[in-house]
Amino acid sequence: MQFKTILLFLLLFCVFELPSCYILTAYKYRHFKLESLSSFRSSALEKGTKPFRFQNGTENKTKLKRILDSVLAPTHTYSFLVIRNDSILYENYFENIKPETQLPSFSVAKSVVSTLVGIALEEGKIKSLDDPITTYLPELKKRDPQLDKVTIQHLLDMRSGVKSVENGQNPFSNLVKLAFSRNVTRLVLKTKTAKAPGEKEYKSLNTQLLGLILERATQQKLQQYLQAKIWTPLQMESEANWNTDAHQTVRAFCCINAITRDFAKFGRLYLNKGNWNGQQLVPEAWVTASTDPELMEKYGGYKNQWWSRLSTRTFRDSTEALQFQQQTPYRSVLNVRPSRDGRGKMYRVAYRSPAFYAAGVFNQFVFVHPTKNVVIVRMGRSWGNSSIGPDAFLYWVAEQL
Repeated sequence: MQFKTILLFLLLFCVFELPSCYILTAYKYRHFKLESLSSFRSSALEKGTKPFRFQNGTENKTKLKRILDSVLAPTHTYSFLVIRNDSILYENYFENIKPETQLPSFSVAKSVVSTLVGIALEEGKIKSLDDPITTYLPELKKRDPQLDKVTIQHLLDMRSGVKSVENGQNPFSNLVKLAFSRNVTRLVLKTKTAKAPGEKEYKSLNTQLLGLILERATQQKLQQYLQAKIWTPLQMESEANWNTDAHQTVRAFCCINAITRDFAKFGRLYLNKGNWNGQQLVPEAWVTASTDPELMEKYGGYKNQWWSRLSTRTFRDSTEALQFQQQTPYRSVLNVRPSRDGRGKMYRVAYRSPAFYAAGVFNQFVFVHPTKNVVIVRMGRSWGNSSIGPDAFLYWVAEQL
């Protein structure tokens, strides 16, 4: 039976037998535009009464503007914001997007949920990251006793071994179910293991489980906890929202929608090691445990739902390459390869820089470079530049400042 025939059968079954079937909802929104958020259920996140605003420092950055305007124009970018020392050095919007447009961040929300875990841990509402997830979700032990071996830390590092299909193109995948189910909690409480915890496998179910654990531990809806602990203290300047199911349970693995400048405030919070204008909102130890370059290196560039990638510098002279490698305080590797013109050698140093970022599926980024005191936000749909990857481009921009 062809896929289209199967899908049609399921749609008809949903219409006549299961009005709440997620496949019907997924089919309805198959041509959804990223900037059209009003058609989805959501819970509001309220703006601050005295909004924090970055300074305008773009006046003397005409060269930077000229370069970025040219590079970004064909990349399907919606917004691009560069901030250094709390001053906006570059800000532009494309494809009819405006500064006040709420944009979806997709899995950037995973880093937000991770932050809430760090806060709940500091408050004692979560006792330990080594707690089995069944401590907070005892129903899961009945589903699969092996879930007793899965800890909160396993979920944070995507090493839980839970059974889940992470494929947005497959209408039967767990990812699509999480995105369109009318009852996410019921879906999550059906979790089982596929293997023993330990091996990294990126699965959004891990973050949705974290969301439910947070709600059990704090006795609050996740959106309320976010509002109280991060959104209000960060003095957001615009209304935002978090997509929910029919029961006002947020889709914790994704779907926080806000303006670009407010996403930058989340980056600024981490740039300042969890401190916001003198108030320690997130434990500094949590920020370090989530973003330290040595830990990122140890865990392959992914820790506590934050990302890091290897940076590279290329030299024609071996002495310069060795000197740079020796001066770099982080672990590095020197590779040698022929130059493109075939007339010599190129010396490439790959190293783990202190930069880190939250990332969404369509290359949404909240990027932080601590030693440069830089925050970069990129929102958009996919990435249209084949000569350089989007995350590598962010590192390049930060290095130019």
